[in-house]
Amino acid sequence: MAEIPWETVTESCGASFDSIRNIYLHSLQVEHVFIRSLSGKSTEGIYGSPFDKFTSVNAVKEYADTVEKETNQYLDALTKEKLDNIYEFKGSDGKINHYRIEDMLMLLVEEEIHHRGELLCIYWQHDIQPPYTNYLVYKDQV
Repeated sequence: MAEIPWETVTESCGASFDSIRNIYLHSLQVEHVFIRSLSGKSTEGIYGSPFDKFTSVNAVKEYADTVEKETNQYLDALTKEKLDNIYEFKGSDGKINHYRIEDMLMLLVEEEIHHRGELLCIYWQHDIQPPYTNYLVYKDQV
């Protein structure tokens, strides 16, 4: 995202969350909410934060770094036994749900894959080469 003009990052593209910035921030917010919820921490204000408060790539990167740090802390403490624990939460329909933590993490992966594909399509529509298109390429770059 840092190599793309900010105007392109924030322009309306008719996607699920309207712009590259907003889709990426939505993905970060979902991850942040999931990890904080699974950790028993407050999620207050995460979804209430407007996308347009992020006015630069650096602001987005700072938030991404915060989410990554919390995610890594959670995953570092995760054990096989904890993956089988049941996570209970109230859905948007008011219904109480019960799922294994492993299943909740798989849902998070699925959400990420969905929006990553969406971002790749937007990059290609703008004739922008994505930084990477698969996990192994990413691992080789890190």
